[in-house]
Formats: sequence, C-alpha cells, structure tokens
Amino acid sequence: SYGSDISHTAGSGTFTINTPGVYAVNFHGTFAPASGVNFPLSVTISLQQNGTAAAGGGVLHSFHTSSDAAVLSFSVPVAVSTAPSTLQVVGSGGSFLYSTISMTIYRLGDVPA
Repeated sequence: SYGSDISHTAGSGTFTINTPGVYAVNFHGTFAPASGVNFPLSVTISLQQNGTAAAGGGVLHSFHTSSDAAVLSFSVPVAVSTAPSTLQVVGSGGSFLYSTISMTIYRLGDVPA
C-alpha cells in the first residue's frame, strides 16, 4: 500500500477506506468445490461495502463436477462519500475452496458533485 487513503491489516479480509472518493476495486481468485458437495453447486462471490452488497461487485459460478475449478473476477468502481468505509469480499452458496486470491484497490478521484 501507498499513502493513507486505504488501510489493511495483513491476514484480515477487511480493507478500510479512510478518504472519501471514487475507488476502483479489482478482485480475482481460483475457486473449486469442496469434497462431498452436491452438484450443481452455485457459488456467489461479492464485494460488500460496510456490510452491504456493492452494485456490480459480484460474480456467480455453477460447478458441475468435483474436478471443476474456475477463476472468478470482477472490477467495479465504488463511491465512498463518508469515511471510514469498509470493503470485503464474501462468498456464499455452499462449501468451496479458494486460492490465489488478490484484490487491488486504488483511488480514482473525488466523488462527482
């Protein structure tokens, strides 16, 4: 990280936006069904801002076999009018495994008036 607009504690899934503005959030990761699940398995990965789903920040994938794996990603702008604001990615829909998770957040500028 660079500067103080965004903060993150290593090992935590929560990012804190400390300065109002418009931010670009880019996420990607590899997902697979856990063993013993029933198919088809639909998994949703979504961005939450202050605990609420962020518009456009989500992706749905359906797994059909235990050998399936998928790279899921999204890229979305997020307006933060009041700081601090928290961002985190949440998965739902069943038991799944994940790896190579990455999220990049950067400030684009002020919220348009």
